[in-house]
Amino acid sequence: MKLIILLAAPSAALAASWATFGSKDSQLAASSDKDVCVAHAEVFITKPMKKAKAIQRAMDHCALDKKVEDKNFVCPHYKTILTAAFRRESTTTLFSAASFCGVTEVYVSQLQGSHKIPNLGDGSGFNFVPSKDCKPTVLASFGKEQTKLPAKSAPDFWYALCMNQDCAHFLPSRTRWCTKDHKPTHSVSVCEHMRNYAHEEIFVMEKNMNKDLDADQVCHIYDKFVEDTHVNVEAYMHVVHGKEEHPVPSPANRARALKSAQMKNEAGKNKLRDAAGQPVKSASTNEAPAMLLLIAVALGASRA
Repeated sequence: MKLIILLAAPSAALAASWATFGSKDSQLAASSDKDVCVAHAEVFITKPMKKAKAIQRAMDHCALDKKVEDKNFVCPHYKTILTAAFRRESTTTLFSAASFCGVTEVYVSQLQGSHKIPNLGDGSGFNFVPSKDCKPTVLASFGKEQTKLPAKSAPDFWYALCMNQDCAHFLPSRTRWCTKDHKPTHSVSVCEHMRNYAHEEIFVMEKNMNKDLDADQVCHIYDKFVEDTHVNVEAYMHVVHGKEEHPVPSPANRARALKSAQMKNEAGKNKLRDAAGQPVKSASTNEAPAMLLLIAVALGASRA
């Protein structure tokens, strides 16, 4: 199968040329957005901490935040974004509120281009519609005379198609024949997120569908990816930036109440555990002599 050669393409080399493009106005807006994020994060990141702790603190704050209240069913979607954003970050690096937002804000801004992979569809979010070009584009990237794709190959297939955009999944050195010429349409983060999403999807597909996927089924993965990414990004914007409207579907009242209670209980347990880790403070050296003096005075009075 042709897609096998994609694994030799280093994503880091392409990532450098796929930096975020934008005007000065958009850069100023990004700076303003980060300031809002930092103000939000400073509430739960009061000192530098590792990414696992920072994500936990962010989730606890989301569960208890008065602005979210019983709408904290958006918090699991918020966590999905945080987990993905920090996937490549070191487990030993300490993050401040500013560096925490330096990771999340860039990642979220990049995921907002998840619908822009060429030849696959039109629109964005819930309005995204797979185009008539999706099926032939996918089929052209299959092996010769091949009409189906093994489900287990779907994640790498989508990563390759996403990374090389109009020129399918060939290595950059093998695309001199490609006549397409345009600026990158999306970030490498979209491709990495797409691969991780497809990994999760194939487990469901292998249980409920044939283990080989046709072009329509492969296109459907991308359709769902665009919608689900939209929901997660908007959940982040709701929690961090206070965006009033969000597309996160509300579960049934009973289920929502149960999930809300679980998250609040977890936040409470984490708070108790963190507090328990604080050492007991000993009496001040100034307090000890004062106490001894009071005892001496009391003894002297009793003898008199």
